[in-house]
Amino acid sequence: MIPWGGQLGAQLETSGAEKLEHLIIDGDTEAGATTNINSIGGTPGGTELYLVFDGFRKSALVTTTANSRSSSGSLVDTDFLAVLKLMGPAGTNAIDKTKVGFILDLNVGWKVLELASVKTRDVFTNATIENGTLTGIWGYPVYVSAQKHKLSTTNPRKANTAGKVDLTTQANNTTGAFLAVRWDQWLLGYKRRMTMKIQDIPDSDASQIVAIARIGLAQRDTEAVAEGYNVGV
Repeated sequence: MIPWGGQLGAQLETSGAEKLEHLIIDGDTEAGATTNINSIGGTPGGTELYLVFDGFRKSALVTTTANSRSSSGSLVDTDFLAVLKLMGPAGTNAIDKTKVGFILDLNVGWKVLELASVKTRDVFTNATIENGTLTGIWGYPVYVSAQKHKLSTTNPRKANTAGKVDLTTQANNTTGAFLAVRWDQWLLGYKRRMTMKIQDIPDSDASQIVAIARIGLAQRDTEAVAEGYNVGV
């Protein structure tokens, strides 16, 4: 028999980490009609996870719209430089490469591997066509997130041409997006880290696992993140 208690606990831990990643990237507290970046075509029901706090995408797409840029349906390597330059005057917040990184959605993650500038050794020392992994662009680390645009399902993990997810008409979600984030200008604070307990329910001869966490996210200033959207994938 599988030790189901331990197995479910491990699954909850993994699921909790994935949901937290989705929240940090996609979070938007706006509950009005056609205003939330995760449901731009409708109205949130009020219990969605992304309503907990504002995340990276909300800052770039809504709070500071000057920090977002359309790639006009294409992707070239200089798009990444253009987004970095949006982070403060002349890109001052992106100068320190040890404190800034790119977060790509899955579709952009695959698309960027097709760029000629990263495929072969004559133009890129760690050619992705040889090792299959892209670790950096213009000297900045790259991370691919399966949780970005998480709720888009008809066209999985895609957003509309404005970088927002339309859950009402999912066919509008046709493009990808990527973020540039200055890590030290964001604070993820815990009032209570995730804890799990197994509780017995004697009346039904059953058990349940309860997971609880209390967290918040805040940005130091509005230049802490920038996004490139409308990327053809």
